[in-house]
Amino acid sequence: MSFHLPGILILIFSLGALLMGQTRNDFNTLNSGDLPRIALVEETEITNDDWKKVLITIQREKSGDNWQEREEKVLLYTRDQLREGDLILFHSSIEQIENSGNPGEFDAKQYWKGKNISMIGFLGENQYVLLDYQTPNWLTTFFKDIRGHLSNALAQFLPEQEASVAKALLLGDKSTLSTETRQSFSSAGAMHVLAISGLHVGIIMYLLFFVLKRFSRVISRRAAVIISLVFIWIFVGVTGASPSVVRAALMFSVLLIGQQSGRMGSNLNTLFFSAFVLLLIDPLLIFDIGFQLSYCAMLGIFLYFDRISSLLKIRSKFFKVAWDGTALGIAAQVFTIPLMLYYFHQFPNYFWLTNLGVMLVAGLILGLGMLFFAFKFVPFVNTFLASCLTWALFFLLQFVAWIEVLPASVAKGFVPAFPEMILFYLCVLLLVWNFRKKIFKIAICGLLVLIIVSWQWDRGTRKLTEEIVVFNANKPVLCIKQGGTIYGFFTEGNKEKSLRYLDPYETVTPGKLNLIELKNGITKIDANSEIVIEKSNKSIKIRVEDKTWLLRLGYSSEEIHGMEVIDMPYLEQIKGHYNLKDGAYSIALR
Repeated sequence: MSFHLPGILILIFSLGALLMGQTRNDFNTLNSGDLPRIALVEETEITNDDWKKVLITIQREKSGDNWQEREEKVLLYTRDQLREGDLILFHSSIEQIENSGNPGEFDAKQYWKGKNISMIGFLGENQYVLLDYQTPNWLTTFFKDIRGHLSNALAQFLPEQEASVAKALLLGDKSTLSTETRQSFSSAGAMHVLAISGLHVGIIMYLLFFVLKRFSRVISRRAAVIISLVFIWIFVGVTGASPSVVRAALMFSVLLIGQQSGRMGSNLNTLFFSAFVLLLIDPLLIFDIGFQLSYCAMLGIFLYFDRISSLLKIRSKFFKVAWDGTALGIAAQVFTIPLMLYYFHQFPNYFWLTNLGVMLVAGLILGLGMLFFAFKFVPFVNTFLASCLTWALFFLLQFVAWIEVLPASVAKGFVPAFPEMILFYLCVLLLVWNFRKKIFKIAICGLLVLIIVSWQWDRGTRKLTEEIVVFNANKPVLCIKQGGTIYGFFTEGNKEKSLRYLDPYETVTPGKLNLIELKNGITKIDANSEIVIEKSNKSIKIRVEDKTWLLRLGYSSEEIHGMEVIDMPYLEQIKGHYNLKDGAYSIALR
């Protein structure tokens, strides 16, 4: 392995940026609370949810009698459908983005901090007025109109579920995906298919060259390269220019231009160059999860694919293609495993099988999708292509659903520490180094084994955890984990929302989730220990064996001397009580 100066510089920069992201302070200049503010709507999210996510830039904020100039991004949730380019005067409270302190929850504070956003607010219907509309630049409008037009065509010709997957896979629009579909793809290790990335760009490039090659007599190689580059960057614009697709497009562009000019560069240098350019444009991309996963996957492929592929010598062309697809998936996973475990705490055990099936179907879907877009105005032809596309998407959904229900399809409970993740990456990078003495590689492999064993040990410990957890939620949600079963308790009408807290908890502390609705009166559970829960309108008493806890729902609830008292987050802080606004309450049972 030779030195790659751009790669070393980016590695040092990335490690420094990631470490800085763990401890850096907020430099927000906005005041919390309810103040008049003037803001420009930068991004909007079109969903079927009641509350829609909007990113705004605060331009001016009133402090006392004066207006102060500002330039700060804020995350807003609103029921109205604001447009990108709307200039609004709003009078609504904004606060610092804070995590709820519940086990397994996504680190929203760190995620939005990586996008230079630290404030959040909710905007009601009567809390703003439209001052002006600033038309976005023509290129943004052009691509947005194309995407909307193509999205409407998919919704018109395809069934609802297949259309939602087609929008994600072909246009990068995941807003209409159902929770069940997202969960299926996540459990099967196929979420990368729904995020436009290098896989999609690579397939499209292959399809383009396959078609252009048929017209080699009238289209020169230089013209084919130019056509391919134009098409790829149009695809980037239409799909929203996510970091992963920009990275792939930039990398393929450099490769094509290099080939055309007769200068063949290293794949690693090309990869590092694309990362360097993107980070020059937006340094905060280093904190984007998609950016990290995308580059780690490509780094794994470039460093390990040939080594893994050469492990088996296969003469059959069909089985060779199948093995190369599997080797490609394994190589990508080598470098994405730590990030997946760090962010999502679970690992899809059948990723190799998923990747093999998905790669075969994704090419067919992309090809059919492009043909459908090209002939959507041609009667009968558009219907035929839509039917073929529907069946291909149906097969993909069935394949993913089959993977999901396989025994032990997902391993949960991984919570690696940040230093362990960095140490893992250093080890896998050093393994491709040509050491003169084998003892060094043996030592590195031994360290890798120790890291993996420590992750598995921690996971096993979490599976054996027995505890009571009361979640920081607006309505009572609690669980008692005993004997490998998680007894999740919720109040009437709160089942779906309770899963927002119980599912992440089950991801980091694995067990069989058993949902139980609490009604006024006594609920008994026969587990390793006798569990008795008594609910009234003002409190919930939790008794496990000879110890009792009291969850106060209101101010007039009766208190019993000697109980541990837990207050709901909306209650005033009382000395000696634990208030859920400080985070979830948890206590070990043994």
